[in-house]
Amino acid sequence: MGEAFSRWVEAERGRFFLLLPIAMGAAILAYFALPVEPPFWAGPAAVLLAGLALAVGWRQPYARFAAALALAAALGFARAEWRTAAEPPMRVIPHGVVKLSGIIARIERLPGAARITLRQPRLDSGRPLPRAVRLKLRPNDPLPLKAGEGVSGYAMLFGPERPAWPGGWDQARYDYFAGLNAAGFALNNFTQTHAAPRHRLADAVQTLRADIAARILATLPLATGSIAVTLLTGDEQAIPPPERQHFIEAGLAHILAVAGLHVGIVMGLVFGVTRFLLTRSERLALRLPVKPLAAAAALLGGAAYAVLTGAHLPILRSLAMASLVTLGIFAGRRAFSLRGLALAALVLMLATPETVLSASFQMSFSAVLALIAGYAAVQGWWMRLHATGGRVRWIGMHILGLAYTSLLAGGASMPFAAYQFQQIQPYWIPANLLAVPLSAFWIMPLGLLALVLMPLHAARLALVPMGWGIGLIIRTTDWIATWPHALLRIPPVPPSAVLLFAAGLVWLCLWRTRPRLAGLPLMALGLALALRARPPDVLVSANAELIALRDGPTIFLVAQPKASHYLLAQWTDLWGSQRLTPARCTGAACRIGPVLLASQAPKSCKGVALLISPGFAGPACPHTLTIDRLSTYKNGATAAWINGTHIRLRTDREAQGQRPWVRPYPQL
Repeated sequence: MGEAFSRWVEAERGRFFLLLPIAMGAAILAYFALPVEPPFWAGPAAVLLAGLALAVGWRQPYARFAAALALAAALGFARAEWRTAAEPPMRVIPHGVVKLSGIIARIERLPGAARITLRQPRLDSGRPLPRAVRLKLRPNDPLPLKAGEGVSGYAMLFGPERPAWPGGWDQARYDYFAGLNAAGFALNNFTQTHAAPRHRLADAVQTLRADIAARILATLPLATGSIAVTLLTGDEQAIPPPERQHFIEAGLAHILAVAGLHVGIVMGLVFGVTRFLLTRSERLALRLPVKPLAAAAALLGGAAYAVLTGAHLPILRSLAMASLVTLGIFAGRRAFSLRGLALAALVLMLATPETVLSASFQMSFSAVLALIAGYAAVQGWWMRLHATGGRVRWIGMHILGLAYTSLLAGGASMPFAAYQFQQIQPYWIPANLLAVPLSAFWIMPLGLLALVLMPLHAARLALVPMGWGIGLIIRTTDWIATWPHALLRIPPVPPSAVLLFAAGLVWLCLWRTRPRLAGLPLMALGLALALRARPPDVLVSANAELIALRDGPTIFLVAQPKASHYLLAQWTDLWGSQRLTPARCTGAACRIGPVLLASQAPKSCKGVALLISPGFAGPACPHTLTIDRLSTYKNGATAAWINGTHIRLRTDREAQGQRPWVRPYPQL
């Protein structure tokens, strides 16, 4: 056994470094899963102990490796603690109308309106808040928007909502790390309080993005122009909701999320054009390092594109990978490797540890991991096929390559998309066969040409044909959206299922030898757990205005007149393909098995295991589990799972814990 293990270690030499980002990511996930904030000394103490263990065991290979893993985990945990502590606390936002003033930090186009982000906002002429406020302006607001300007007006603001169900999307956590405190809408046309200062680069970039968006929308209709704005500025808010939904159903949402695909296309175009121009002169081609220079130009082009599109985390992650690729070209080494992916993951997690929880991080890294490992597995066979045959085989190989790429990237990232969004798009391969080449060879090159022509007021020459290509993709998504089961809604996937799938995927892709196949059963087990996921039998919103009860295959809904439509839209995904059916109660009560829903105190609690009330149930059933408006006020949304006479409750309070981004729950 020991000899076999030693042979395996020797065969996998060089791969064990790849486990360091896995250990760091696992520790970051463990930090965010804690119900309370750990002591601030816990992270530094763990780093110190792991560092000492590494120094002591340096001469022993196995001890050194174990200590290195512990150090990576400790660094991830400590960095997550530090990142959380460095953020300013979230302030309680008063309900009702407020006079709001601040400085425009970002401008986003919406269908028929605009949305701005205000830094240093003041509420009712108070002191500036340390966190930003996001505000939707009125459709007819005549204010000429410019980043850096001071504006003032009246608005209705809201703090982040609690999760729609226990364990659901945590808007407060997202806002906490995004530097936001509240969102809302303007009640009047905002007025300018002072002009934008000159020579501030961040404001200049935001103004440039707004100008580019305005020029595009002045040339192209909203349907195609909004997507062109997304591809060239990163602002996807202007896309009409029906059009966005069709992209999602066709499995092309990644086309609208500016990230690795787009920065790769831009860098590839810059690399190709630069290398072509440098090789036009024989003297330059012989005397200059053409390939490294083209790689440097491509990196600069990718960095400029990242800044223009907002420099958000997904594109910064892609730029980090591209930087490693460029360094590999300079060093004459293989540019695209698992080691480069691991280094990019380490850098990104140390910079922004909260990104491990995001859909973009999980989906993109799983896709790239599968692509690198998947093509390495078929490299010999693939090269033999490319070496033989004529033009027809060459075309067939390119089509097969696109399908294989879509299969690897989509298959690896789909479980994470299902975990994050409770939906699956089964037709992603045929959609990507058309959309990806069209984006790479037609839409994006014309978009970059349009940016070059804008100072010459000739951008229309490139924007119009760019719109033709976008229109073709739109028609494709509209068509695929009509296919049967184009979008499969599924119940929420338990974290244990996606963790098992991730562990199996990593094990399968990291190693070279046959033991890597042990990852397949882990992935299968994760998928099996996901399929067995059971949504709650009872769900009550945080204000008890929405109540859902399962009765066999039917989900009955009881909604109060002023119930939130936004919350109800979130609930529609919770039970997968099952639809919510309005309940028809007899008198003032509904009875489903051991569950009694009563708007008034019941006269009898015989046989009732769970009492639900949209009001205050009071002491009507003192020995019965009760969910009413008082309990949800104290504990947030509450879900119940019923097995015979056994009932298990879970609340938002339990799921969220007591963390810095969680609005304090009332004390019991």
